[in-house]
Formats: sequence, C-alpha cells, structure tokens
Amino acid sequence: MPREENLLKRRDLDSLTAVERAFQAGPLAESLDRAPVIERRRGLAREEFEHEYREQGRPVVLEGFAADWPSVRTWTFDGLAKRCGSVPVIVSSYSSKAARHTTFGEFVAMLKASAGSGAPPIYLQEWYYKTSCPELAEDMPELDIARYDFRRNLYGDAASTNHQLWIGQKGGITRLHQDAYSVDVMHAQIAGEKLWYIMGPKAELRTGPHGDLDLDALSTSAGTQLTRFVLSPGDVLYLPALWYHRIELLSDSIGLGRKCLDEANLRMHIRQRMGELLALALNQDELRQTHSELFDVVVTRGRALAHQMDIDLSKLRQ
Repeated sequence: MPREENLLKRRDLDSLTAVERAFQAGPLAESLDRAPVIERRRGLAREEFEHEYREQGRPVVLEGFAADWPSVRTWTFDGLAKRCGSVPVIVSSYSSKAARHTTFGEFVAMLKASAGSGAPPIYLQEWYYKTSCPELAEDMPELDIARYDFRRNLYGDAASTNHQLWIGQKGGITRLHQDAYSVDVMHAQIAGEKLWYIMGPKAELRTGPHGDLDLDALSTSAGTQLTRFVLSPGDVLYLPALWYHRIELLSDSIGLGRKCLDEANLRMHIRQRMGELLALALNQDELRQTHSELFDVVVTRGRALAHQMDIDLSKLRQ
C-alpha cells in the first residue's frame, strides 16, 4: 500500500507521536501563541449560520449558543455518576495500552482519586451515551443549526445515536487529527474549558531531505490556517469537514460531540465508510497496521454502523 506522504494524515503510532511532539517544542510550538483567534459570534440566527459559515466552509464559535441547556446549567461529575454509575464504559479508548473497561461510577471515582497525583490524565472519549444512558439526552436538546445532517436520510433515525460525550481530567489531550468520514464537527462545551488548535484541510507536514520533519513549512504555509481558541460552557464550535483539530483540557471537562454530514460530502462519506468496512472484512491486519492506536475504535464504529443499518454481522462470518 502506498505510504501517505502527509504525516498529519497518518494513523500509525510513530507519526502520531511525532506530530504531538511538534506541539511541545520547535517551530510549530513557537507559532501557537501567535496564531490568530477564531471568529466568535453571539446571537447568530440559523439562516446567518448557513449563509456565512456552513456554505462558506468557515469555522466559527457560537458563544453561549447552548447556555440554556439543562446539562450546561446543572451537570456535575457526581450527579452524572448517580444517574449512570453502573453503565459500562471504556476509559482512554484512544490508546491501545491505556484503554480499560470500567463503569461510569468507577470512572468518576478514579478522576477524584488521581486529581493532583501527577498521573496521566484520565479521559472518557466518544461515549455513545444514547445507547447506554439515554436519559441524559433530554438535557442536551437538538441544535437547530444541525438540521442539515444528511446521515438521518442515509441511515435512518438511529444515526442520532452518533452523539458522543467527551469527559476528561485537566491536562487531557486529544491529538491532532481529522474526523473520519468527511463529516462536519459540532462541539458543545458543557462543563470546564478546552483549548483548541485547528488547521485547514490543506495543511501538510512532510519530511525534509534528511528525514526530519519540515515544521517550518507547516508553520509558515498559508494553507495551514493555524487558529486557536478556548471553548467555555455554553459555547458551540462549528468545524467544517476535514479540518484538523487538537484539544487540551484546561480543567476537568464535559463536552458533547455532534457530527453532521453535509450532502455535498455524501460521495466522499460513502466511499470512506465502505472502504473501512471492506478493510475490516477482508484485511484487518493491514488496517491494524495503519491504525495501530485506533484499531479498536474503528471496529467499534463499524459495529455501530452495522447496527444502525440493521446488518447482521454474524452472517458475514458464515
């Protein structure tokens, strides 16, 4: 299989580690504080959002857009533990070495016990709460700006279970990545604050003639479009498909991830989903190599899609 030249697009552990290291030191790290701040809007109507941002493919933070949600006004870690304490979850699922199965109540207890200990931050990523603790959904109303999501037409109403909660400890990091399947990202901050760095779809990181990373080119290229911002409770981020993003938790944090498929990206979406499903069915070894840290996550996503489409996976093994 041809090797991806742009390291930002690779999913092997060495590439992920090299890119993350670039955020800690060197030309890219030096560029972060100088990066412009994203555009922020308050009181934006749905029609304005469509015309000024979605149609233009421009990221924006909608300040206080979800400030009246019950979750933003009332949620605490202890309160969630009382409501969903026995629900099984996978903590640190984005790391093949750190991932562990537990319950949500035990997860909250671990957060408390490890606070200030110097241990690596604990993070519950991509918790599909609608399938395991659906009563939480009433505290997070549907976003009216997300009504264009074509996945409901494609997969049926079950696609709404794609909503995910991201719950983690201060210092937690989600490494730079593009969301899969050419979907737009909407992220509502419920509790705590997150620092985001984003880069445009044309950002490239390649190796120089001596095999070193050409971080100067990444930092200075107009196509990189490096931008930074902080999401606070009630804020909602709109990030168009294929934009890179990296997140740092500035405090213990709860956020809602909401994916939206723009019909304009339908062909890319179908091609990527089918390619991944075929790889899972026909060549898992290669997929495990190219997605070494995220293989289990990819498998989980594939099973979720099969469930949404009412596909009996057991028949594929006959």
